[in-house]
Amino acid sequence: MSSLAKIFKFLFALSALPLIAAELLLLKELVESYLHERTWLTMPAASFGGGLLLWSLVCFAWKVPQRPYIFAHELTHALAVYLHGGKVSRFRVGSRSGSVRCDRSNLWIVLSPYFIPFYMLLWLGLWTIVDFYWPIRSYQWLLYAGTGFTWGFHLFFTVEAVHREQPDLHVGGWFFSLVVIAGLNLLILASLLGFLSPFWPVSRFLSRFGDDLFFCYRLSGDGFAALASWIGSARPELDRLRADRP
Repeated sequence: MSSLAKIFKFLFALSALPLIAAELLLLKELVESYLHERTWLTMPAASFGGGLLLWSLVCFAWKVPQRPYIFAHELTHALAVYLHGGKVSRFRVGSRSGSVRCDRSNLWIVLSPYFIPFYMLLWLGLWTIVDFYWPIRSYQWLLYAGTGFTWGFHLFFTVEAVHREQPDLHVGGWFFSLVVIAGLNLLILASLLGFLSPFWPVSRFLSRFGDDLFFCYRLSGDGFAALASWIGSARPELDRLRADRP
């Protein structure tokens, strides 16, 4: 990767930090809404939370084998390659590692497993297909519980992979990759919480997110302006100190 590309990716990641701050602010507002409006007592939210809690218990009570995650990780790489018009010549999954050999690669192919919750999407897809042929609406709580369980799976192994500093993260630069992964996962989580709440229609979600984005970027702009002003005012003093040196 050229020096110019590294600089561009660093500046892009730096400019995306207010976006992550806005997502965190939106998540804070969603959690407060869940508590004040008692959303957590509704069937969708309670079932999702139950599935997430079940995953947490499984995760801490047993040593979860890595092979299912490695399979999903490498398959997501492979599917991303196909979506970009490439070909996969080898697909290998082991108990501790895996690999995909392909004729095409870019940042989205490399980072896709870290922000695409494969098993959650698989679960939602299977549920939709089964429900189309054999309506199972009376078991809808299971849909939300499975979504919470598979989201917990994705989140746990994504954090673990980032902690182990996977080679994938160094392709686009560690800082850039971390910002992309965090930003997209936070957006997915906020969208899930908004969807599960009857008090957060799409219009309210987008309105609040837009307000939070504006606030965070305005605050960042004010901060940079203040820093630039301070540097500008300090420069004459620095020049004077340099001139006074013997």
